[in-house]
Amino acid sequence: MLFDIDHEKLVGEAEVSLLPESTAARYGFAGETLDFLVRTGIPSAEDFEFSFGLPAEFDARFVWDCALPGGVRRVVKIGNLPVNAVVVDPDTGIVYQYTDATRQAIPIHGDVSSLVKTMVSFLGYISSYSRGEHEDEDEEYARRKREVAALLDGIRRIDPLPFAHEHSEWVELFDNLEGGVFT
Repeated sequence: MLFDIDHEKLVGEAEVSLLPESTAARYGFAGETLDFLVRTGIPSAEDFEFSFGLPAEFDARFVWDCALPGGVRRVVKIGNLPVNAVVVDPDTGIVYQYTDATRQAIPIHGDVSSLVKTMVSFLGYISSYSRGEHEDEDEEYARRKREVAALLDGIRRIDPLPFAHEHSEWVELFDNLEGGVFT
């Protein structure tokens, strides 16, 4: 996994979806991806329309046969960002953003740990943000811009995919974070 994510810290901060190992295997997950989905899990944050999780019992409707760039033949839908579906190639563990209207999938994470790290960084910034007592709007914006840039750099150094494509939903979400939409 690209990022070291601790299940216990996730549980303290959000609702976390874990899969039974046999179910994860039926979806086609293996190796580190299977282990992550079974032991660490993926959080949801309904207030921000981050909805993740698969049913504990296998449901074939979450497995999509498709032809994506790079020879991907099937993906498993693991949830949604506010606008787009989030799917994983069970063979590689790469996470894609799938836009139904255009039937376009773009890679947005090198693995599921990157998805969780990006989501937790976004949510953590919002929950820990406080306005400076003596800051005017320009100073506050400049500080937010620096702080969000530092978050982006920390993620990009390990996985550039969340912010690599101009249509990645993360680009807009973090732009809005910088602009003060969520704080």
